[in-house]
Amino acid sequence: MSVIEKAKELGQEIRKTEQYQELERVSENMQSDSEANQMIKEVQELQQQIQFAQQSGVQPSEDQIQQFNDLKSKMDTNLTIQAYAKAQNEFSQFMQEVNSSISEGIDPHSDKEA
Repeated sequence: MSVIEKAKELGQEIRKTEQYQELERVSENMQSDSEANQMIKEVQELQQQIQFAQQSGVQPSEDQIQQFNDLKSKMDTNLTIQAYAKAQNEFSQFMQEVNSSISEGIDPHSDKEA
């Protein structure tokens, strides 16, 4: 079996994991939650405006900063967003473990049995 075939097989196995399944489930919930999506969109737009101002050497307005902080606070209490963020974090940690295991398999000096 080639390396590419093994990688595809690994991908198929990852899709079966609890972490991936949970991320898929909460992703569907996020897509159907218009309020959560609107909050995220607004926060991203404000974040871009603030970053653009800072990169241009201009201090963001107090109103922009207050709006951003208010929206972030609302996002932090939204259960759909909380579940999505948690699932993303857990899947990311899982993938770091997978990548670490792959790296151990590549590095001939990482034999832990020695």
